[in-house]
Amino acid sequence: MSRKRKRGAKATAASMVMDTLKKRGAVDEKSAVDVSVFKNLPYATSTISYTISNLMEEGVVGKTDDERFYYDDLGFKALETKFVRGYSMIFIVPIVIAILVYVLQKVL
Repeated sequence: MSRKRKRGAKATAASMVMDTLKKRGAVDEKSAVDVSVFKNLPYATSTISYTISNLMEEGVVGKTDDERFYYDDLGFKALETKFVRGYSMIFIVPIVIAILVYVLQKVL
């Protein structure tokens, strides 16, 4: 996820929400912004609310007691680590199994 995110029409709702929060400087509870900052994003309100909800669930977006939102960089890094580990296991496990099968065939 360290790659550069797409801009414009090909940007995802999640990247647009995160970029909006970062551009507004909403990086902690003190600098959190109101939900109205998302009104100009080119997605339906339901899509934006669903996206914010998912990002909150993953810890990437935080919500204050007074219903304002902010970007949590530590949460994003934790999600990135989880994502990388998940995908690396998809590739590592089959390779290890293939090597074990190969070694067992040569030994037996």
